[in-house]
Formats: sequence, C-alpha cells, structure tokens
Amino acid sequence: MSPARLRALAIAASGVAGLSVVVLPWYALDAYEPNGWDATWWARAAVAAALINILALRFNRPRLATLAAACALTLIAIRTAAPPDFGFGFDGLKVPVERRAGCWVALGSSLLALLASSRLAFASGPEAAEPPQAPSSAAAVP
Repeated sequence: MSPARLRALAIAASGVAGLSVVVLPWYALDAYEPNGWDATWWARAAVAAALINILALRFNRPRLATLAAACALTLIAIRTAAPPDFGFGFDGLKVPVERRAGCWVALGSSLLALLASSRLAFASGPEAAEPPQAPSSAAAVP
C-alpha cells in the first residue's frame, strides 16, 4: 500500500475513533447511555491523542503519530476492559454497566490507526528517506 493511502487510512481511522468517543454510546446503565466523552476522562484523553495523531500525520511526523496512536489505543483499551463504576455515589453498591457499540468502534479504529501509522513510521526510516537515484543516460555519454 502506498504511503499516501496509509496516511489517509490512519487519518480516517483516528477521525473515526475521535468521533466514536463524542457521538456513539459507550456504556449502558439502565436507560442512561453516555457517550465516551460524558462517561470518562480516559476517552477524552484518547480524543486528544487521536487529534495529535492526525496532526502528526498531516505534518509528516509518522513516529510521533505512532506514539499518539498507541496512547489512544491504550486509553481506549483500558476503558473498554474496565468500564467506569457509575455507582460510586451509592456507598459501594455495584451497578451493572454494559458496553455499547461506541467503545468497540473506538477500539477497532484506534487499532487500525496504530497499524497504519506504525507501518508509515517503519517505512520512512533513515534509509528510506532518500531513495537511490538511477544514473542518468546523459552522464554516460563521453
């Protein structure tokens, strides 16, 4: 896959991760279905990391983008694995919290953003910075 397509894929995946935090429901507590933004600070930090990933990719900084994508994935994975306890105000009463589509969409898209960003980072190492030039046919003429 070409670097331009990888960059576009990583940007789109980070955008989907950020939008899924703000738009889609992440958890369900009876009738209450908060999105990631309203439910947890972890998701808000993941949005910031996804935005940094997009900016880093736009400014051709694939290693910084990979780091930001890894941070976003980690933050989302933690909150997907351990949902917040919305029952803290009830003196330790355990309240069942169900995961909704938003956390899964964010997890999948942030993983895709990390894979595409890391592929760009490893493909653009110091040895790939300047491709070798073929000798010109004019140089061979005496």
